[in-house]
Amino acid sequence: MKRDFAFDGKGGEFFSLILVQGLLSVITFGIYLPWALVKIYKFVAAHLTLDGKPFEFNGNGGQYFSLLLVQGLLTVITFGIYYAWAIVKVGRYLIENVTHDGKTFEFKAEGGKFFSILFVQLLLSSITLGIYLPWALIKIYGYLLEETSFDGKTFAFTAQGGEFFSLLFIQGILISITLGIYTAWAYVKIYHYVAANVTYGSEEVFCFEAEGGKLFSIYLKGVVLTAITLGIYAAWFQMELYRFYMGALSLDKKAA
Repeated sequence: MKRDFAFDGKGGEFFSLILVQGLLSVITFGIYLPWALVKIYKFVAAHLTLDGKPFEFNGNGGQYFSLLLVQGLLTVITFGIYYAWAIVKVGRYLIENVTHDGKTFEFKAEGGKFFSILFVQLLLSSITLGIYLPWALIKIYGYLLEETSFDGKTFAFTAQGGEFFSLLFIQGILISITLGIYTAWAYVKIYHYVAANVTYGSEEVFCFEAEGGKLFSIYLKGVVLTAITLGIYAAWFQMELYRFYMGALSLDKKAA
C-alpha cells in the first residue's frame, strides 16, 4: 500500500519564525544560532507527515550548541581530520531526535568507518578529476543510509555508479545547452532516480513522481518575487518548494 508524504507549512508562519530567529542570532553574534536551527527543525518536522502521521523533532538548543561547539573545536584542532567523527555525532543527534508516529530513528554510523570511506572516496574523486564523484557519493550516502533505521527496519541505497554518472552527465549537458532553463527538469529526473534506489526494510521503496514544468514555474515565480520583495518572499518560496518535494514523495511496495 502506497504511503504519501505531505508538508503543510505556510510562508507567513515561516517568515515570522526565521525573522525572529535571524535577529536573535545576529544580536548574539551567532551564539544563538543552534537554538534558532532547533526552532526551524521543529517547525519543519511539525508540518511534515507520512501517511497522515506526524513527525516531531525533540532536540534542545543548549544540547545542540554544546555539541556543535565541541565538534567544531575538535575539527579545528585536528586540522579537519576529526571532521568525519563530527559529522557522525551531529548526524546521530539530529536523526535520533526525530520521531514519527511516536517512534524514534536510530543511527549507528561510526566515525572511524566514515573517515575511511570519505578519505578513499574523496581521494579517488580527486585523482580522477571528479569523474569518480558519482560512485563516491553512492558509497558515502549508502553507508549513512545503511546505518539508519526506524521501527526495526534499515534503509539502503541501491544506486549504481555507472547509471548515476550517466544521468548526471546527460542532465548537466542539457542544463548547459539550455543556459540553465532545463535545471528544474534535471532535478526531477535526479530525485526520481535517487528515490527509486532508496529502500526501507525488505518490502518498501521510495518514489518521487513530479513534473519538471511545475518545479520550473515554482522557481520562476519564487526567484522573481524574492528579487522584487528584496528577499522577503524567500520564506514563501521555501515553503512552496517543501510542499512540492514532499508532495511528490511516497513509500510504496517493491515490485515483485
